[in-house]
Amino acid sequence: MLVRERVYHSIKNDILCGTHRMGQRLSLHDLAQQYHVSKTPIKEALRALQHEGLVEIIPRVGYFVSYMTVEDVRNLFQLRLILEGASAELAAKSITEQELLELEKIPCSWVTGDIDSYVQYLQDNREFHVRVALATQNQDLADLIGGLLDRMQALLLWELELRNRPEEFADEHRQLVAALRKRDCALARQVMEEAIEKTREALLEAVMSGARLPLVSEGLVVQ
Repeated sequence: MLVRERVYHSIKNDILCGTHRMGQRLSLHDLAQQYHVSKTPIKEALRALQHEGLVEIIPRVGYFVSYMTVEDVRNLFQLRLILEGASAELAAKSITEQELLELEKIPCSWVTGDIDSYVQYLQDNREFHVRVALATQNQDLADLIGGLLDRMQALLLWELELRNRPEEFADEHRQLVAALRKRDCALARQVMEEAIEKTREALLEAVMSGARLPLVSEGLVVQ
């Protein structure tokens, strides 16, 4: 793996895991020391992450981990509803039994207060949603959904604290798999959209009420 690719993946992973928090300023000097490279691959990595919506570059000011306004949150969830509702509906038409079995194998649990288990759950959850999209035979759709979930990971970490009910999340996954297995396109879309709506409502209610979670809240700006 090239140095710039290694640095890109390392910084991206640290953003997604909350090591670099929303709104945090990213010092080229500090990052170069942290990842044991020169500033050049750091700059290349940050430019790539800017295109993914994870980093904001402000000319003559610096580099920052992207933060979100309430409007950003609404827009991202609107995109999820559009893309993942369609993904579930299309997948119900073409998903294979092997793909269904693979979905059933993906874990859906975490340990309250354990950030490592939160991150692992979100990685597993991302795989679940991307695999549903891949079952549509549309790689571009899967890529879009994967990238969208990456952009939302800090918010989704917050959700795990707000909705500390892993059994509810697991049940949502089981309901979706059941709908896909029945080839029920309308039900698959409904189950997916209802799960996304629950997440959106919980997060927006928390943001508007001023709830805080130190892991991510420093960068969540209400406007």
